[in-house]
Amino acid sequence: MPAIVADETRSLADVIQDRIDSAVAAGDQKALDDLLNELYEPSETADRPYDAAIRLRPDIRLELAEVALESNAALNWANKIARASRWVGYKTKTALGFDGLRIVEEGDSWTQYPLLLEDIVDQLGSDPDKAIFSLGAAGDLVEDMAARKEYFPALQQSGASILLLSGGGNDILGDGRFAHLLLPFEEGKAAEDLLDLPRLNAELEKVLAAYRIILSDVRRRFPKVRVLGHGYDVPYPQNGARWIGKPLAERGISLVIGRKIVELILDRFADSLRALSAEFGNFQFVDLRGKVDKGRASWFDELHPQNAGFGRAAEEFRKAIKAISVNIATEVAVQVESTIGDSAAGSASSAMREGTVGGNLPGFEAASGAVIVLDPGHGGAPPPVKLDGSSWNNAIGPSGTLEKTLTLDVAKKTRALLEDRGFEVLLTREGDNNLSLENRAAVSKRRDAPVFVSIHFNASTGHNAQGTETFVHTNHSDASGRLCKLVQRAMVEELGLADRNASHPGGIKKGAFGVIDRDSHSPRTAAVLHEVSFLDRIDEEGKLKTEAYRARIAKALARGIESYMGTALESVMLETVDADEIGDSIELAAAAAGHSAWVAMGFAEAGDGSAAYGSDPNAWIGGHGLDTEARTAGTDFARQIAETLVRDRVSFADNSTQDLHEFAAVDVGAGFNVSDMGYDMRADMRRLEVAFANVESATFDMARYEAFIRGLGLSHFSPVEFLFLGNSNAPGGRCAGHNGLPPEDLWPNIAKTARMLDAIRQRLGAPIRILSCYRNASYNACVGGEDNSLHMRFNAVDWHCDRGTVDSWHRAALDVRSSSPEFAGGIGRYSRQGFIHVDTRGTNRDWNG
Repeated sequence: MPAIVADETRSLADVIQDRIDSAVAAGDQKALDDLLNELYEPSETADRPYDAAIRLRPDIRLELAEVALESNAALNWANKIARASRWVGYKTKTALGFDGLRIVEEGDSWTQYPLLLEDIVDQLGSDPDKAIFSLGAAGDLVEDMAARKEYFPALQQSGASILLLSGGGNDILGDGRFAHLLLPFEEGKAAEDLLDLPRLNAELEKVLAAYRIILSDVRRRFPKVRVLGHGYDVPYPQNGARWIGKPLAERGISLVIGRKIVELILDRFADSLRALSAEFGNFQFVDLRGKVDKGRASWFDELHPQNAGFGRAAEEFRKAIKAISVNIATEVAVQVESTIGDSAAGSASSAMREGTVGGNLPGFEAASGAVIVLDPGHGGAPPPVKLDGSSWNNAIGPSGTLEKTLTLDVAKKTRALLEDRGFEVLLTREGDNNLSLENRAAVSKRRDAPVFVSIHFNASTGHNAQGTETFVHTNHSDASGRLCKLVQRAMVEELGLADRNASHPGGIKKGAFGVIDRDSHSPRTAAVLHEVSFLDRIDEEGKLKTEAYRARIAKALARGIESYMGTALESVMLETVDADEIGDSIELAAAAAGHSAWVAMGFAEAGDGSAAYGSDPNAWIGGHGLDTEARTAGTDFARQIAETLVRDRVSFADNSTQDLHEFAAVDVGAGFNVSDMGYDMRADMRRLEVAFANVESATFDMARYEAFIRGLGLSHFSPVEFLFLGNSNAPGGRCAGHNGLPPEDLWPNIAKTARMLDAIRQRLGAPIRILSCYRNASYNACVGGEDNSLHMRFNAVDWHCDRGTVDSWHRAALDVRSSSPEFAGGIGRYSRQGFIHVDTRGTNRDWNG
């Protein structure tokens, strides 16, 4: 076992991180447990009520003092290592044919107590029929859990049916709150007379507000997931003990009366959680009062039971899980394998590089992109010189609008959108202040953020230039290049400005900007500098002054970043396939846009996504040069589709299967994402005009097509989704404008395939996104499809599912095909590319890509 010794080239923190990485790569839980024992020893007390009573060993503490101070969490490394150990256990358990119950856990020290005790999750996780994806951290607050939203990507990746939620103790009793809840002792007063009820109610309301955020999030994004929460049984205050005994003594309250006060507090907390069960149908309260306590000897300290007590708590959860398992048993039987379980060890090891306070799950943040850093350019007052490379402001509008003001506003709007999608977002500045370039980059480096985007607005000497551009550093990584292209594509598509990256090799523009210097960031960080538009134009400044226009800019930035993060997840799922091996054919890894793709069987699209554009900014719509006639046709057809989407929203407003628009969770790139449409018709039309800009639609009868698809009785797909024309057809694609709409005489060919896809979607229980459907001869030839491709007959669909593996999707497709003679046809499994092809040609054929 390597010793924990720093040297001239590596800090102690680096040595510890290397030990964690190596253990994760090897799947060695024992090595992680040994590391915990080497670093920590028992402590007389914890730093916070529901922390673990352990501390760094003296020799380690001295060298890690700077790290501990920066993180402001004494258990940072302990939580990190414990989560790594549990992740290895989860991966091992689900790697080979696991068909039991998958659970995501988010909680405090009752579900994550590093060393010394076997907490609730330790005991539940020993059950052979349960695999627990643990996010817990000793000392955690429910408020922080709700803010981080790590449960979003965890539930997405694991396909879990249950979220086990533990928390509230630190929120109510931490940071001296218990002392503030106590009134001075007076003879003859009962326990309830010594409790400041208004203050207690105020503290409880804060905790419940955080619970409501989590429960609302899960109900909205994962309506089938059940959340199990609990309160705490009543412990015994101890003389002089830090969290209960000492505050009681300071108020002159005896331990006997003090325990009754604690019981009143915990009863009110438990009753409040029980009330949430009536408010949220997805929440079930597990009552541990009277179940854990078996006398003073059953408690480890003032707040945590001994192992046997945790065992009794775990048994209550087993009963609750058993009670609801009947409802989810069928779902579990067809639950797809966890994407994490199929991740390559090398990917998991590299994904371990993170520095989150409390310690994020190894591989988790890298896959989900929990941390994104946005850098609002400039800021502060004009000094005599730049502040270490960062000027207070550069571009200024004709009427005085300042770049620094716009960048901060857009960054905050972008943060709100990304946080709503479950990401944690940091800004390098929150107010009108300037930071050095080094300090801006340091915000990202400290958190080992997967994404860093510096936001700016442009200006020109003639005040007549226009367009949008995204830069990488001259020493940029491949990841930065992928992020550059996605952010650029999203902004061009949203604003319709000239693509100033188009004439540069691969659509990547380089500049030696210090804030995105690769040497200033962590190795895995994708860093770009984005110039939205030219602020010094009169017309552009006028638009930038409007709230709606800045909201569109934020929406484009969020979409580009989210596309990159979705691709980062898929790169793990596809077992570290090189970026240039993932192309438009599967329209899955949009970050690889600009590279060629190969597909062995030729049933999915190819194309390198490159394009060259004209120089007339007035001719640009979504980055694609169009004449007036084409714009008019695109507008008319966009209006028809927008009206369809509005009707969908109205028709299915009360439908619990609210997943007709299957692009909901992953933006597949330049293809239009209809999941957030149907609310604002004008905004929808702007996006749809771009998506269908060069499509000949004059003879396409949208009303008849819509009626035809609806007549198929599909439960999960909208008519619009089968019109998706492919990323290569979109503005900026290599084959832009080549594809067309399916002729009416071919519509009947998609009927059986659409019904088959709908049945597969039902079986998988997770959204499916159509990656390639109809191709005309011109487009098929351009993307390298086979001459006899069934896509040209409107009979084939290439698709990808949000959850699971290609093998599980393939099994579902085979099962559905065997369920009905009408589904006889071809099924292609493309394991490396990450998609499935299905068609209903009438005779069965199977192949592997």
